[in-house]
Amino acid sequence: MTKGVLPTAEQVNEVKTRFLQKLESEPPADAFLPEDLKRITDNDLWITKLLEAFDLDVEKTLARLWENLAWRQSYGVYNINESNVNQEYLHDGSIYAHNKDKEGKPLLILSLKKHSKSKNLDDLLRLVVFWIERIHRENDLEKITIFMDMTGSGLGNMDLDFIKSIINMFEANYPYVPNYILVHELPFLLNAAFKLVKTFLPAKALEILRVTTKKDITEYVDKDNCLKLWGGNDDYEYKFE
Repeated sequence: MTKGVLPTAEQVNEVKTRFLQKLESEPPADAFLPEDLKRITDNDLWITKLLEAFDLDVEKTLARLWENLAWRQSYGVYNINESNVNQEYLHDGSIYAHNKDKEGKPLLILSLKKHSKSKNLDDLLRLVVFWIERIHRENDLEKITIFMDMTGSGLGNMDLDFIKSIINMFEANYPYVPNYILVHELPFLLNAAFKLVKTFLPAKALEILRVTTKKDITEYVDKDNCLKLWGGNDDYEYKFE
């Protein structure tokens, strides 16, 4: 992201105008979701965030906005709720949202200790979408810090396909969302596997990737927002509400 460079009103307007013109002249076979179209016509936030994510490139923003709307329609993002995601995964605490980072961005926590390769990848990704959309309903399109909690994890929990798929999902469908990617308490045993992970991360993900330990986690998440498990003061234990 171009730090500190915000799109101009003209750039936002150009994307919006050209998008609406294309929508009228070449409507998609499957109509985009009305909630998403309302997000474009009623304010500039989404387009602004996409322009920032794509370094103010109007053409790229237009193309990716169109792709994003098509994906959201086919995935049925507004139909995903707590009753139709995988119940075991929803309640086991392997993926959940809790607290905020130092910049006030919500934390999406992936507890790798609770992950295994036997889990269904599509169900896990659907749960990630459930949490992102839930956070966005409560915090209008807010950035999110992805907190990969590696505390107590071992080789059996390391699933490159899972990590790759989550990063790809953010890059393809939520490019404007990640604030930081924090990898916390990476066990020495998993160093080699993690080096492999870094080779397939896009450049923008590498820019916001931080590997933290109990000693330095408070640079990104203050003590009161840190679980005791991470070296903080919060004795929260996940229970879906």
